[in-house]
Amino acid sequence: MKIMLTGGSGHVGRRVLTRLVGPNEVVNIDRVAHPLGWSGRQELLDLTQPSQLDRIQETFDAIVHLAAIPHHCQASGEEVLQNNLLSTYAVLRYAVERGVPKVIFASSDSASGWGPHAKWHRPDYLPIDEKHPSLPSEAHGFAKAFGDQLCQGFSRAHGLRTICLRCSFITVPACYERFLERVSSPKPREEPGSTYAWVDVEDVASAIIRALEYDPGAGRSETFYITAVEHYGTAPTLDLIQRNWGEGIPVDRAYYEENARASFFDIRKAKRLMGWEPEWSVERMIRAHG
Repeated sequence: MKIMLTGGSGHVGRRVLTRLVGPNEVVNIDRVAHPLGWSGRQELLDLTQPSQLDRIQETFDAIVHLAAIPHHCQASGEEVLQNNLLSTYAVLRYAVERGVPKVIFASSDSASGWGPHAKWHRPDYLPIDEKHPSLPSEAHGFAKAFGDQLCQGFSRAHGLRTICLRCSFITVPACYERFLERVSSPKPREEPGSTYAWVDVEDVASAIIRALEYDPGAGRSETFYITAVEHYGTAPTLDLIQRNWGEGIPVDRAYYEENARASFFDIRKAKRLMGWEPEWSVERMIRAHG
């Protein structure tokens, strides 16, 4: 398979790139060169400038779109929206014009409105699944939610196959030490309002591979939550729900009684349609990297 990967020089992109090469021909598209001296093909360009992407006069079997400003801490809200929306639109337009049949978009749980930077609302029900209304409240969440809508619109209008992966906070080797200090502490720091949702980069890479294999059908767009099975907090999820919102929210209690620390986000659709399941847990992270 011939794949265009945007953002392959970033922390997440580098690992995804490593997993994709071998059985696939991969072209890395990024503003900066791969920092580890990757010897494969890469094109340095700015996706917010459509004419630069148009320099690539070829087609691909799929585009994996990771390139983005990952959160508002790295730029102003205006910069996050401009960069992330323009780049997503440019990729989708390119796919249509070049006859690329599938685009995989790295979305975020922030699109839901319950990401790490959001002003929280009361959810309609828990766990939050792909049918739950999206209520973003900050630039990163807006950009990802609008990106999902762009994918849906391009699928309807042009027959494109699009898959939106709403990933939680992604752990990468550069943050393992800090993450492990947090989860191993006998008195972990409280994070009021947090879902403690996370997913390891290896599981993100495997979700992308599954998405490349999955066919939603021409003109269809599918969205999936991609998180670890369990959150990284210490309290049971039902206790966190009570602490954050009190009573009155419909909760699938059996879901949380089966796994006391199950995620706020429901990943069963990804398992049912793509056959994807996360392999990394907090306990495995501690054993492997602690």
